[in-house]
Amino acid sequence: MTYFDHMWNKNLKSYFSAVLLSVAIGGSAVTLDEAKEMYRAGDFTGALPVFLDAYKTKPRDASLNQWIGVCLIQEGRPDEAVKYLRFAHDKGVAEAPRYLAELAFYDYDFDKAEEYIERYEKSLKKSRKPLPEDMEALQARIDIARNMLDRVEKIVIIDSVAVNRDEFFKAYRLSPESGSVNDADVLPQGYEAASMTAVYMPETRSFMAWAAPDSMENYVLVGANQLFDGSWEAPRVLGESLAMNGDSNYPFMMSDGVTLYYANDGDESLGGYDIFISRKDEDDFLQPQNIGMPYNSPYDDYLLAIDEVTGVGWWATDRNQLGDYITIYKFIPSDLRNNYPVDTPDLAAKARVTSYRSTWAEGDDYSGLLAEIEAIDPDRKVKKEDFRFALPGGRVYTTWDDFKKPRARHQMEEYVRSKDALDKDLDELAALRVRYHDGDRSVKDAVLRLEKRVIAAREELKAKANEVVKAER
Repeated sequence: MTYFDHMWNKNLKSYFSAVLLSVAIGGSAVTLDEAKEMYRAGDFTGALPVFLDAYKTKPRDASLNQWIGVCLIQEGRPDEAVKYLRFAHDKGVAEAPRYLAELAFYDYDFDKAEEYIERYEKSLKKSRKPLPEDMEALQARIDIARNMLDRVEKIVIIDSVAVNRDEFFKAYRLSPESGSVNDADVLPQGYEAASMTAVYMPETRSFMAWAAPDSMENYVLVGANQLFDGSWEAPRVLGESLAMNGDSNYPFMMSDGVTLYYANDGDESLGGYDIFISRKDEDDFLQPQNIGMPYNSPYDDYLLAIDEVTGVGWWATDRNQLGDYITIYKFIPSDLRNNYPVDTPDLAAKARVTSYRSTWAEGDDYSGLLAEIEAIDPDRKVKKEDFRFALPGGRVYTTWDDFKKPRARHQMEEYVRSKDALDKDLDELAALRVRYHDGDRSVKDAVLRLEKRVIAAREELKAKANEVVKAER
Protein backbone atom coordinates (compact mmCIF):
# COMPACT_ATOMS: atom_id res chain seq x y z
CA MET A 1 0.00 0.00 0.00
CA THR A 2 1.42 3.40 -0.93
CA TYR A 3 1.48 6.38 1.38
CA PHE A 4 -1.34 7.99 -0.57
CA ASP A 5 -3.49 4.86 -0.28
CA HIS A 6 -2.77 4.90 3.46
CA MET A 7 -3.86 8.49 3.79
CA TRP A 8 -7.01 7.82 1.80
CA ASN A 9 -7.97 4.92 4.08
CA LYS A 10 -7.20 7.00 7.14
CA ASN A 11 -9.64 9.65 5.95
CA LEU A 12 -12.28 7.21 4.72
CA LYS A 13 -14.22 7.25 7.98
CA SER A 14 -14.85 10.96 7.67
CA TYR A 15 -15.53 10.85 3.94
CA PHE A 16 -19.29 10.66 4.29
CA SER A 17 -19.30 13.75 6.47
CA ALA A 18 -17.62 15.52 3.56
CA VAL A 19 -20.30 14.25 1.21
CA LEU A 20 -23.01 15.57 3.53
CA LEU A 21 -21.18 18.89 3.68
CA SER A 22 -21.16 19.08 -0.12
CA VAL A 23 -24.86 18.28 -0.28
CA ALA A 24 -25.65 20.91 2.33
CA ILE A 25 -23.77 23.52 0.34
CA GLY A 26 -25.90 22.57 -2.68
CA GLY A 27 -25.73 24.89 -5.62
CA SER A 28 -24.09 27.73 -3.68
CA ALA A 29 -20.40 28.52 -4.12
CA VAL A 30 -18.04 26.63 -1.80
CA THR A 31 -15.94 28.93 0.36
CA LEU A 32 -12.25 28.39 1.01
CA ASP A 33 -12.92 27.42 4.64
CA GLU A 34 -15.50 24.89 3.49
CA ALA A 35 -13.00 23.49 0.97
CA LYS A 36 -10.47 23.06 3.78
CA GLU A 37 -13.03 20.99 5.70
CA MET A 38 -13.63 18.88 2.61
CA TYR A 39 -9.88 18.41 2.23
CA ARG A 40 -9.48 17.30 5.84
CA ALA A 41 -12.38 14.87 5.37
CA GLY A 42 -10.80 13.34 2.27
CA ASP A 43 -13.01 14.94 -0.38
CA PHE A 44 -10.07 16.00 -2.58
CA THR A 45 -12.20 16.08 -5.74
CA GLY A 46 -14.52 18.66 -4.22
CA ALA A 47 -11.79 20.76 -2.63
CA LEU A 48 -9.39 20.97 -5.59
CA PRO A 49 -11.33 23.40 -7.85
CA VAL A 50 -11.86 25.76 -4.91
CA PHE A 51 -8.14 25.72 -4.08
CA LEU A 52 -7.19 26.30 -7.72
CA ASP A 53 -9.56 29.25 -7.91
CA ALA A 54 -8.04 30.76 -4.75
CA TYR A 55 -4.56 30.15 -6.15
CA LYS A 56 -5.23 32.65 -8.96
CA THR A 57 -5.12 35.48 -6.42
CA LYS A 58 -2.77 33.84 -3.86
CA PRO A 59 -0.11 31.97 -5.87
CA ARG A 60 2.49 32.47 -3.14
CA ASP A 61 0.38 31.05 -0.33
CA ALA A 62 2.49 28.09 0.89
CA SER A 63 -0.39 26.18 2.53
CA LEU A 64 -2.55 26.59 -0.56
CA ASN A 65 0.22 25.18 -2.73
CA GLN A 66 0.51 22.24 -0.35
CA TRP A 67 -3.23 21.49 -0.46
CA ILE A 68 -3.32 21.70 -4.24
CA GLY A 69 -0.34 19.35 -4.55
CA VAL A 70 -1.93 16.72 -2.30
CA CYS A 71 -5.26 16.97 -4.11
CA LEU A 72 -3.57 16.50 -7.47
CA ILE A 73 -1.79 13.41 -6.19
CA GLN A 74 -5.03 11.92 -4.94
CA GLU A 75 -6.63 12.70 -8.28
CA GLY A 76 -3.95 10.72 -10.11
CA ARG A 77 -2.09 13.76 -11.47
CA PRO A 78 1.31 13.52 -9.74
CA ASP A 79 3.26 15.32 -12.49
CA GLU A 80 1.14 18.42 -11.97
CA ALA A 81 1.55 18.20 -8.19
CA VAL A 82 5.33 18.55 -8.14
CA LYS A 83 5.60 22.31 -8.68
CA TYR A 84 3.06 23.12 -5.95
CA LEU A 85 4.69 20.79 -3.40
CA ARG A 86 8.18 22.09 -4.20
CA PHE A 87 6.98 25.65 -3.61
CA ALA A 88 5.42 24.59 -0.31
CA HIS A 89 8.63 22.84 0.67
CA ASP A 90 10.76 25.89 -0.19
CA LYS A 91 8.45 28.00 1.99
CA GLY A 92 8.92 25.65 4.94
CA VAL A 93 5.69 23.62 4.96
CA ALA A 94 6.65 20.70 7.21
CA GLU A 95 4.58 18.02 5.49
CA ALA A 96 5.71 18.77 1.93
CA PRO A 97 8.84 16.56 1.95
CA ARG A 98 6.88 13.38 2.74
CA TYR A 99 4.84 13.79 -0.44
CA LEU A 100 7.85 14.82 -2.50
CA ALA A 101 9.70 11.72 -1.29
CA GLU A 102 6.97 9.48 -2.65
CA LEU A 103 6.83 11.35 -5.95
CA ALA A 104 10.60 11.07 -6.37
CA PHE A 105 10.43 7.33 -5.63
CA TYR A 106 7.82 6.78 -8.33
CA ASP A 107 10.03 8.77 -10.69
CA TYR A 108 12.95 6.34 -10.00
CA ASP A 109 14.95 9.15 -8.36
CA PHE A 110 15.77 7.10 -5.28
CA ASP A 111 18.53 9.40 -3.99
CA LYS A 112 16.20 12.38 -4.05
CA ALA A 113 13.46 10.38 -2.35
CA GLU A 114 15.80 9.48 0.49
CA GLU A 115 16.93 13.11 0.75
CA TYR A 116 13.32 14.26 1.19
CA ILE A 117 12.75 11.63 3.88
CA GLU A 118 15.81 12.87 5.75
CA ARG A 119 14.53 16.45 5.54
CA TYR A 120 11.12 15.40 6.79
CA GLU A 121 12.63 13.40 9.65
CA LYS A 122 14.79 16.38 10.61
CA SER A 123 11.74 18.68 10.79
CA LEU A 124 9.90 16.13 12.93
CA LYS A 125 12.74 15.92 15.42
CA LYS A 126 12.31 19.62 16.15
CA SER A 127 8.82 18.85 17.43
CA ARG A 128 9.95 15.50 18.91
CA LYS A 129 7.75 13.44 16.64
CA PRO A 130 8.78 10.04 15.27
CA LEU A 131 9.01 9.28 11.57
CA PRO A 132 5.64 7.80 10.49
CA GLU A 133 5.53 4.08 9.66
CA ASP A 134 4.68 4.74 6.03
CA MET A 135 7.90 6.74 5.63
CA GLU A 136 9.91 3.94 7.25
CA ALA A 137 8.28 1.54 4.80
CA LEU A 138 9.18 3.86 1.92
CA GLN A 139 12.80 3.86 3.07
CA ALA A 140 12.79 0.05 2.95
CA ARG A 141 11.34 0.14 -0.57
CA ILE A 142 14.05 2.59 -1.63
CA ASP A 143 16.69 0.11 -0.45
CA ILE A 144 15.02 -2.66 -2.48
CA ALA A 145 14.80 -0.39 -5.53
CA ARG A 146 18.48 0.55 -5.35
CA ASN A 147 19.48 -3.11 -5.31
CA MET A 148 17.24 -3.79 -8.28
CA LEU A 149 18.61 -0.86 -10.25
CA ASP A 150 22.09 -2.39 -9.91
CA ARG A 151 20.94 -5.50 -11.81
CA VAL A 152 18.45 -4.48 -14.50
CA GLU A 153 18.04 -7.41 -16.88
CA LYS A 154 18.79 -6.78 -20.53
CA ILE A 155 15.82 -8.10 -22.50
CA VAL A 156 14.30 -7.42 -25.92
CA ILE A 157 10.72 -6.15 -25.76
CA ILE A 158 9.09 -6.73 -29.13
CA ASP A 159 5.69 -5.14 -28.59
CA SER A 160 3.57 -3.09 -26.23
CA VAL A 161 -0.22 -2.85 -26.13
CA ALA A 162 -2.74 -1.11 -23.85
CA VAL A 163 -5.74 -3.26 -22.88
CA ASN A 164 -8.75 -3.03 -20.59
CA ARG A 165 -7.72 -3.60 -16.98
CA ASP A 166 -10.68 -5.83 -16.07
CA GLU A 167 -9.86 -8.53 -18.65
CA PHE A 168 -6.23 -7.87 -19.54
CA PHE A 169 -5.25 -11.55 -19.40
CA LYS A 170 -7.50 -12.29 -22.37
CA ALA A 171 -4.94 -10.46 -24.53
CA TYR A 172 -2.33 -13.15 -23.75
CA ARG A 173 -2.13 -15.24 -26.89
CA LEU A 174 -0.34 -18.41 -25.80
CA SER A 175 0.15 -21.64 -27.70
CA PRO A 176 -1.94 -24.45 -26.15
CA GLU A 177 1.21 -26.38 -25.20
CA SER A 178 2.14 -23.54 -22.83
CA GLY A 179 -1.20 -23.55 -21.02
CA SER A 180 -3.78 -20.81 -20.71
CA VAL A 181 -4.94 -18.00 -18.43
CA ASN A 182 -8.69 -17.80 -17.91
CA ASP A 183 -11.23 -15.85 -15.92
CA ALA A 184 -12.84 -17.26 -12.78
CA ASP A 185 -15.85 -18.55 -14.74
CA VAL A 186 -13.91 -21.77 -15.43
CA LEU A 187 -13.84 -22.64 -11.72
CA PRO A 188 -16.28 -25.30 -10.45
CA GLN A 189 -19.38 -23.95 -8.79
CA GLY A 190 -18.82 -22.94 -5.19
CA TYR A 191 -15.06 -22.38 -5.46
CA GLU A 192 -13.96 -19.03 -4.01
CA ALA A 193 -11.74 -16.67 -5.96
CA ALA A 194 -10.16 -13.26 -5.46
CA SER A 195 -12.18 -10.33 -6.77
CA MET A 196 -9.60 -9.95 -9.55
CA THR A 197 -7.62 -13.01 -10.56
CA ALA A 198 -6.67 -15.21 -13.50
CA VAL A 199 -6.93 -19.00 -13.49
CA TYR A 200 -3.94 -20.84 -14.93
CA MET A 201 -4.52 -24.21 -16.63
CA PRO A 202 -1.93 -26.41 -18.40
CA GLU A 203 -2.46 -27.85 -21.86
CA THR A 204 -4.40 -30.85 -20.50
CA ARG A 205 -6.70 -28.58 -18.44
CA SER A 206 -6.44 -31.17 -15.65
CA PHE A 207 -5.11 -28.68 -13.08
CA MET A 208 -6.07 -25.14 -12.06
CA ALA A 209 -4.22 -22.50 -10.03
CA TRP A 210 -5.66 -19.16 -8.96
CA ALA A 211 -5.95 -16.73 -6.01
CA ALA A 212 -8.62 -17.03 -3.33
CA PRO A 213 -9.22 -15.29 0.02
CA ASP A 214 -8.12 -17.12 3.18
CA SER A 215 -9.78 -16.87 6.60
CA MET A 216 -8.20 -13.44 7.12
CA GLU A 217 -9.32 -12.23 3.66
CA ASN A 218 -5.74 -12.26 2.37
CA TYR A 219 -5.25 -13.60 -1.13
CA VAL A 220 -3.37 -16.91 -1.31
CA LEU A 221 -2.56 -19.13 -4.28
CA VAL A 222 -4.63 -22.30 -4.39
CA GLY A 223 -4.78 -25.22 -6.79
CA ALA A 224 -6.98 -28.18 -7.65
CA ASN A 225 -6.53 -31.33 -9.74
CA GLN A 226 -9.20 -32.95 -11.87
CA LEU A 227 -10.14 -36.44 -10.68
CA PHE A 228 -10.58 -39.51 -12.89
CA ASP A 229 -14.38 -39.13 -12.91
CA GLY A 230 -14.10 -35.57 -14.27
CA SER A 231 -14.86 -33.85 -10.96
CA TRP A 232 -12.40 -31.59 -9.17
CA GLU A 233 -10.74 -32.05 -5.80
CA ALA A 234 -11.16 -29.45 -3.06
CA PRO A 235 -8.82 -26.45 -3.53
CA ARG A 236 -5.62 -26.54 -1.48
CA VAL A 237 -3.05 -23.86 -0.70
CA LEU A 238 -0.16 -24.23 -3.15
CA GLY A 239 2.59 -23.29 -0.73
CA GLU A 240 2.89 -21.51 2.60
CA SER A 241 6.20 -19.95 1.53
CA LEU A 242 4.47 -18.03 -1.29
CA ALA A 243 2.54 -15.62 0.97
CA MET A 244 5.44 -13.37 2.14
CA ASN A 245 3.15 -11.23 4.34
CA GLY A 246 1.12 -9.99 1.37
CA ASP A 247 -1.51 -10.87 -1.18
CA SER A 248 -0.52 -13.43 -3.82
CA ASN A 249 -2.21 -13.53 -7.22
CA TYR A 250 -1.91 -14.21 -10.98
CA PRO A 251 -0.08 -17.58 -11.05
CA PHE A 252 1.51 -19.10 -14.14
CA MET A 253 3.27 -22.48 -14.20
CA MET A 254 5.87 -23.38 -16.78
CA SER A 255 5.33 -26.63 -18.68
CA ASP A 256 7.89 -28.37 -16.44
CA GLY A 257 5.27 -28.30 -13.67
CA VAL A 258 7.97 -26.96 -11.32
CA THR A 259 8.59 -23.29 -12.12
CA LEU A 260 5.96 -20.82 -10.88
CA TYR A 261 5.65 -17.12 -11.66
CA TYR A 262 3.17 -15.07 -9.65
CA ALA A 263 2.53 -11.62 -8.19
CA ASN A 264 2.80 -10.58 -4.55
CA ASP A 265 2.59 -7.22 -2.76
CA GLY A 266 4.33 -8.16 0.50
CA ASP A 267 7.50 -7.00 2.23
CA GLU A 268 9.83 -7.74 -0.68
CA SER A 269 7.78 -5.79 -3.20
CA LEU A 270 8.66 -2.34 -4.53
CA GLY A 271 5.08 -1.30 -3.95
CA GLY A 272 1.87 -2.87 -5.14
CA TYR A 273 2.28 -6.19 -6.93
CA ASP A 274 5.73 -7.40 -7.99
CA ILE A 275 6.46 -10.54 -9.99
CA PHE A 276 8.20 -13.40 -8.18
CA ILE A 277 9.55 -16.79 -9.20
CA SER A 278 9.53 -19.98 -7.15
CA ARG A 279 10.20 -23.64 -7.84
CA LYS A 280 8.43 -26.65 -6.46
CA ASP A 281 10.21 -29.37 -4.55
CA GLU A 282 8.59 -32.57 -3.23
CA ASP A 283 6.44 -31.01 -0.51
CA ASP A 284 6.29 -27.26 -1.03
CA PHE A 285 7.57 -24.35 -3.06
CA LEU A 286 11.02 -22.95 -2.41
CA GLN A 287 11.54 -19.43 -1.10
CA PRO A 288 10.32 -17.05 -3.84
CA GLN A 289 12.66 -14.57 -5.48
CA ASN A 290 11.76 -11.13 -6.81
CA ILE A 291 12.69 -11.17 -10.51
CA GLY A 292 13.68 -7.49 -10.38
CA MET A 293 13.73 -4.83 -13.06
CA PRO A 294 12.61 -4.11 -15.73
CA TYR A 295 9.70 -6.44 -14.95
CA ASN A 296 8.95 -4.83 -11.60
CA SER A 297 8.39 -1.19 -10.76
CA PRO A 298 6.96 0.97 -7.93
CA TYR A 299 3.58 0.36 -9.58
CA ASP A 300 1.61 -2.90 -10.00
CA ASP A 301 3.22 -5.56 -12.18
CA TYR A 302 1.56 -8.93 -12.63
CA LEU A 303 0.94 -12.13 -14.58
CA LEU A 304 4.21 -13.01 -16.26
CA ALA A 305 3.77 -15.91 -18.70
CA ILE A 306 6.32 -17.51 -21.01
CA ASP A 307 5.30 -19.37 -24.16
CA GLU A 308 8.01 -21.97 -24.76
CA VAL A 309 6.70 -22.73 -28.26
CA THR A 310 7.06 -19.20 -29.65
CA GLY A 311 9.85 -18.23 -27.24
CA VAL A 312 7.95 -15.08 -26.21
CA GLY A 313 7.13 -13.88 -22.70
CA TRP A 314 4.30 -11.61 -21.58
CA TRP A 315 3.82 -9.41 -18.54
CA ALA A 316 1.31 -6.77 -17.49
CA THR A 317 1.98 -3.49 -15.68
CA ASP A 318 0.19 -0.26 -14.78
CA ARG A 319 3.42 1.76 -14.60
CA ASN A 320 2.22 3.92 -17.49
CA GLN A 321 -0.82 5.09 -15.50
CA LEU A 322 -3.45 4.67 -18.20
CA GLY A 323 -6.51 4.77 -15.96
CA ASP A 324 -8.83 1.90 -16.89
CA TYR A 325 -6.15 0.43 -19.17
CA ILE A 326 -2.87 -1.31 -18.43
CA THR A 327 0.15 -2.13 -20.57
CA ILE A 328 1.13 -5.59 -21.73
CA TYR A 329 4.71 -6.10 -22.89
CA LYS A 330 5.81 -8.99 -25.11
CA PHE A 331 9.48 -9.85 -24.70
CA ILE A 332 12.09 -12.46 -25.57
CA PRO A 333 13.34 -14.16 -22.39
CA SER A 334 16.88 -15.47 -21.99
CA ASP A 335 18.01 -18.79 -20.56
CA LEU A 336 20.72 -16.97 -18.61
CA ARG A 337 20.17 -13.57 -17.03
CA ASN A 338 22.24 -10.80 -18.62
CA ASN A 339 22.19 -7.48 -16.76
CA TYR A 340 23.07 -3.99 -17.93
CA PRO A 341 26.32 -2.62 -16.46
CA VAL A 342 25.56 -0.38 -13.48
CA ASP A 343 27.14 2.61 -15.24
CA THR A 344 24.89 2.30 -18.30
CA PRO A 345 23.56 5.74 -19.36
CA ASP A 346 19.81 6.15 -18.75
CA LEU A 347 19.71 2.96 -16.69
CA ALA A 348 16.57 4.15 -14.88
CA ALA A 349 14.86 4.73 -18.25
CA LYS A 350 15.67 1.15 -19.25
CA ALA A 351 14.36 -0.12 -15.91
CA ARG A 352 11.05 1.69 -16.30
CA VAL A 353 10.84 0.85 -20.05
CA THR A 354 10.53 4.45 -21.21
CA SER A 355 10.80 3.18 -24.81
CA TYR A 356 10.55 -0.52 -25.58
CA ARG A 357 12.04 0.08 -29.05
CA SER A 358 15.28 1.12 -27.35
CA THR A 359 15.79 -2.55 -26.42
CA TRP A 360 16.17 -3.48 -30.13
CA ALA A 361 19.46 -3.77 -31.93
CA GLU A 362 19.86 -1.88 -35.19
CA GLY A 363 18.07 -3.69 -38.01
CA ASP A 364 15.89 -5.87 -35.76
CA ASP A 365 12.50 -6.79 -37.20
CA TYR A 366 10.00 -8.81 -35.18
CA SER A 367 7.02 -8.48 -37.49
CA GLY A 368 7.29 -12.15 -38.48
CA LEU A 369 7.29 -13.31 -34.87
CA LEU A 370 4.34 -11.06 -34.03
CA ALA A 371 2.45 -12.49 -37.02
CA GLU A 372 3.23 -16.00 -35.75
CA ILE A 373 1.76 -15.11 -32.36
CA GLU A 374 -1.34 -13.63 -34.00
CA ALA A 375 -1.85 -16.86 -35.94
CA ILE A 376 -1.92 -19.02 -32.78
CA ASP A 377 -5.14 -20.94 -32.27
CA PRO A 378 -5.56 -21.12 -28.47
CA ASP A 379 -8.55 -23.45 -28.84
CA ARG A 380 -6.66 -26.13 -30.74
CA LYS A 381 -7.41 -29.61 -29.42
CA VAL A 382 -5.13 -30.53 -26.54
CA LYS A 383 -3.54 -33.87 -25.91
CA LYS A 384 -4.27 -36.15 -22.98
CA GLU A 385 -1.45 -36.60 -20.47
CA ASP A 386 -0.76 -40.08 -19.09
CA PHE A 387 1.60 -38.57 -16.49
CA ARG A 388 4.18 -35.78 -16.18
CA PHE A 389 7.82 -36.75 -15.72
CA ALA A 390 10.72 -34.28 -15.94
CA LEU A 391 14.07 -35.42 -17.32
CA PRO A 392 17.44 -33.62 -17.33
CA GLY A 393 17.81 -30.91 -19.93
CA GLY A 394 14.30 -29.54 -19.52
CA ARG A 395 12.52 -32.42 -21.28
CA VAL A 396 9.10 -33.38 -19.93
CA TYR A 397 7.46 -36.71 -20.85
CA THR A 398 3.69 -36.87 -20.65
CA THR A 399 2.76 -40.04 -22.59
CA TRP A 400 4.06 -43.61 -22.83
CA ASP A 401 4.95 -43.02 -26.47
CA ASP A 402 7.50 -40.38 -25.42
CA PHE A 403 9.89 -43.11 -24.25
CA LYS A 404 12.50 -44.29 -26.72
CA LYS A 405 13.80 -47.25 -24.68
CA PRO A 406 11.56 -50.24 -23.72
CA ARG A 407 13.38 -50.67 -20.42
CA ALA A 408 12.76 -47.02 -19.52
CA ARG A 409 9.06 -47.49 -20.19
CA HIS A 410 9.05 -50.55 -17.91
CA GLN A 411 10.80 -48.57 -15.19
CA MET A 412 8.24 -45.79 -15.64
CA GLU A 413 5.43 -48.28 -15.05
CA GLU A 414 7.08 -49.20 -11.74
CA TYR A 415 7.45 -45.50 -10.90
CA VAL A 416 3.77 -44.77 -11.64
CA ARG A 417 2.60 -47.66 -9.46
CA SER A 418 4.79 -46.48 -6.58
CA LYS A 419 3.62 -42.88 -6.99
CA ASP A 420 -0.05 -43.95 -6.97
CA ALA A 421 0.56 -45.89 -3.74
CA LEU A 422 2.34 -42.89 -2.19
CA ASP A 423 -0.50 -40.55 -3.19
CA LYS A 424 -3.01 -42.85 -1.47
CA ASP A 425 -0.88 -42.91 1.68
CA LEU A 426 -0.64 -39.12 1.64
CA ASP A 427 -4.42 -38.80 1.33
CA GLU A 428 -4.90 -41.22 4.23
CA LEU A 429 -2.29 -39.40 6.31
CA ALA A 430 -3.98 -36.05 5.70
CA ALA A 431 -7.33 -37.47 6.83
CA LEU A 432 -5.79 -38.95 9.99
CA ARG A 433 -4.08 -35.67 10.83
CA VAL A 434 -7.42 -33.87 10.57
CA ARG A 435 -8.96 -36.38 13.00
CA TYR A 436 -6.05 -35.94 15.41
CA HIS A 437 -6.31 -32.15 15.18
CA ASP A 438 -10.04 -32.42 15.97
CA GLY A 439 -9.28 -34.30 19.20
CA ASP A 440 -9.21 -37.98 18.19
CA ARG A 441 -6.01 -39.12 19.96
CA SER A 442 -6.66 -42.77 19.10
CA VAL A 443 -5.13 -42.22 15.65
CA LYS A 444 -1.74 -41.08 17.02
CA ASP A 445 0.06 -44.42 16.46
CA ALA A 446 -1.45 -44.78 12.98
CA VAL A 447 -0.22 -41.28 12.06
CA LEU A 448 3.30 -42.08 13.23
CA ARG A 449 3.39 -45.39 11.34
CA LEU A 450 2.08 -43.81 8.18
CA GLU A 451 4.55 -40.92 8.40
CA LYS A 452 7.44 -43.40 8.54
CA ARG A 453 6.00 -45.28 5.57
CA VAL A 454 5.63 -42.07 3.55
CA ILE A 455 9.26 -41.07 4.26
CA ALA A 456 10.47 -44.48 3.09
CA ALA A 457 8.18 -44.39 0.04
CA ARG A 458 9.51 -41.01 -1.01
CA GLU A 459 13.07 -42.26 -0.90
CA GLU A 460 12.03 -45.30 -2.92
CA LEU A 461 10.28 -43.07 -5.45
CA LYS A 462 13.44 -40.97 -5.89
CA ALA A 463 15.39 -44.13 -6.62
CA LYS A 464 12.81 -45.30 -9.15
CA ALA A 465 12.89 -41.89 -10.86
CA ASN A 466 16.67 -42.18 -11.19
CA GLU A 467 16.24 -45.65 -12.72
CA VAL A 468 13.85 -44.22 -15.32
CA VAL A 469 16.34 -41.50 -16.26
CA LYS A 470 19.27 -43.95 -16.46
CA ALA A 471 17.28 -46.35 -18.63
CA GLU A 472 16.16 -43.64 -21.05
CA ARG A 473 19.72 -42.36 -21.43
